[in-house]
Amino acid sequence: MMYLPLADIQTCIRPQTTLVLGAEELKQYLATAIALAKEVGPAFKDGFWRTGQFSKTSDFAAEDKLGNEADCVTAVDCYIEKTIFSRLRKIYPTHKLVGEESTAESGNGYVVTDDPTWIVDPVDGTNNFVHHFPYTGISIGLAINKEPVVGVIYLPILEELYTAARGSGAFLNGQALPLIRPPVLTSPTSLSQCALVSEHGSDRSEKTMTSRLASFTRLLTDKQHGGGCLQNLRITGGACPDLTLVAKGSAEMYWECGPHVWDFAAGVVIVTEAGGAVFDGTGWWGSNVPESERTPQPLNIWNRKITAVRFIPDLPGKLGSGRQLQKLLVKELLELAEDIPYPPDGTH
Repeated sequence: MMYLPLADIQTCIRPQTTLVLGAEELKQYLATAIALAKEVGPAFKDGFWRTGQFSKTSDFAAEDKLGNEADCVTAVDCYIEKTIFSRLRKIYPTHKLVGEESTAESGNGYVVTDDPTWIVDPVDGTNNFVHHFPYTGISIGLAINKEPVVGVIYLPILEELYTAARGSGAFLNGQALPLIRPPVLTSPTSLSQCALVSEHGSDRSEKTMTSRLASFTRLLTDKQHGGGCLQNLRITGGACPDLTLVAKGSAEMYWECGPHVWDFAAGVVIVTEAGGAVFDGTGWWGSNVPESERTPQPLNIWNRKITAVRFIPDLPGKLGSGRQLQKLLVKELLELAEDIPYPPDGTH
């Protein structure tokens, strides 16, 4: 299997500031993230099955988040985030911390800096968690110079631990990703050969849902009527499991407008280290962006719009064609997707 040099992979994210990190330093950060994910795994399982400290007699407290009936937070979310942050403050007292629950409480009131920043989603796919659907897990990412460099996603109910550090590859339970490899893993050349994972999101306003469903309709409609004729659209209920499917090679693409940095920071590292690519997710449908400028842009993890595409092997005799096909597929998708404006995460 041929991968482009790391420098070429990084250009799929966004222009780099100078990042000087030794392999040993990244290895230590990754080891910390793995240990933390494993430490809180039993509490996650207790909460999922309502056993142990989160048994039926305990105050599980599944509540609407900030008055949004489509979003919720549980005692498990809060417990896991506090546990992870408590450990990180002791190990790395100068590092910044961004977590879903603490950020929600503060109204997104944090400042994005170049400092090492741990980005944690204690229970990604909380609705799945509450309804006992196993596609839910813990996400721990580390960004330095505003760029993700370490990612761990642990799906405890499925017993799947995804790990990655920049320049060191990505793994599932110690096995290198993607799991599905050539010749089984093919080189798709259009959306009609692709499975896309996406989400309907927790913003259920009429305007947002009309826009999002219109994008899904165009992506699924046959090409004879101007659509992309997606082979398959999947909604699993969480960005973390979505991105692990892309990293494994079980889905070709992931696209979403509206997720937060904690939903996908770890997954970005896992996908790119598995040979995939990530780009900005701003759709062009109905926009005034000139045709000549409609090219996939690098991802800014703080801007809440993302497209990811799995590793694509080169076509026979065409070195680098896999990378070209990744961009081609992203362009085809974004041509049919509407932009949904969201404020960026944090203050810049």
